[in-house]
Amino acid sequence: MNFIEALKYLYFNRPYGKIKLGLYRIEELLKRLNNPEKSFKSVHITGSNGKGSVTTFTHFLMKEHNYKTGGYISPHLSSILERFPINGQMVSKERFLESFIKVKNEAEKMDKKGIDYSPSFFEFATALAFQIDKDEEVDAASVEVGLGGRYDATNVIKPEVSSIVTVSLEHTKILGDTIEKIAYEKAGIIKENSPVVIGNVIEPAKRVIYEIANQKNSKVYELKKDFDFEIVDFKFNQNIINYYGDNTIKNIEIKLNGTHQPINAAIAIKIFELFNGKLDEKSLKKAFKNAFIPGRFEMFKGFLLDGSHNPQAAEKFVENLNIYFKDKSKVGIIGILDDKDKKQILSKICPLLDEVIITVPPSHRATNSIETFEIAKKYSKRVGFIENPIEAVEKVKNIDADLKIVAGSFYLVGYIRDYLDKGYLNEEWEIMRR
Repeated sequence: MNFIEALKYLYFNRPYGKIKLGLYRIEELLKRLNNPEKSFKSVHITGSNGKGSVTTFTHFLMKEHNYKTGGYISPHLSSILERFPINGQMVSKERFLESFIKVKNEAEKMDKKGIDYSPSFFEFATALAFQIDKDEEVDAASVEVGLGGRYDATNVIKPEVSSIVTVSLEHTKILGDTIEKIAYEKAGIIKENSPVVIGNVIEPAKRVIYEIANQKNSKVYELKKDFDFEIVDFKFNQNIINYYGDNTIKNIEIKLNGTHQPINAAIAIKIFELFNGKLDEKSLKKAFKNAFIPGRFEMFKGFLLDGSHNPQAAEKFVENLNIYFKDKSKVGIIGILDDKDKKQILSKICPLLDEVIITVPPSHRATNSIETFEIAKKYSKRVGFIENPIEAVEKVKNIDADLKIVAGSFYLVGYIRDYLDKGYLNEEWEIMRR
């Protein structure tokens, strides 16, 4: 089996996109693999927003403090290998395949027990992450929750530290229709006698978290109460903060951009303080200079890329544009999936752009991009439509503007980023389930 055959198996043979509640499948799968998740120390991070950044920051803090570091993040942008970082890099295809075969062999034994025992795409990928980390002999891993917390497949680890970054209304059909219900699901990652770090969590959610933490004898460390930060400067790719916790560290330079990243950085530092017991200032500063996530307000090959895929993300994108590029002329390529709030997204982004080109994200969930085009015309005087995203990129390359933007769907951002990187699209795009 080669890499592409493995991907076809994952996307088409596993119940991709189906959410299967309960931990019994992942627990059995890991047991069959001799519990790879028990071979390394871990931290576990959830949140409605910010969990990916905190997971990444923590990963780099571990790496720069001389831990061989693994982990798990989702979803990926351009390649599934992004989900399985090893010391700040994507796992190799060779390691991916070697670990993949081990998981596949055991998953197929479970398939024979019936559909209720057949591991889903995410359960398979989670087991694969832990198997890769075991095979790589990592010392520690920074693990991001996929959805919610309590019944998420990642919630089989026994972390040194857990973290709930934010709580807001999301995935209400699955997690519940109130802040309290969603907080309860996220607080499901809190483990007995293991500390939990929380960010800017609103009061109703905080009450739920504290109640569950008390039941688990888990001490809560709260932003603004038990640790804090201050912003020294916002400069693109060079944002500077001071941190105040068990350690005071000043002039920390953060490469990731955005008004939310200082908060995520402070949470990650507190997690690592609890995980490691001490901080080396030089190692910490190196970690934040190196940590990055592709496609999140990222300047890449002459384009600013951002997955502004919902109204909240679009609002944050506009806020960041006004901080870093307020007086620059701007042209943007935008593509949005049909099941997103197009009006809210476009009404926020379009007025800031001198010219807008609407395109079609590479997804079966984007079949009505003409509707996106018609909505965009309400908020911008210069709007065009180019169906093919690559043609849109080539056109924008020749437009005279200070800032060239790709925004909207992460599928679009990943697709264009991959093209800008290599001049062609990697083979995964042909089979990726989107």
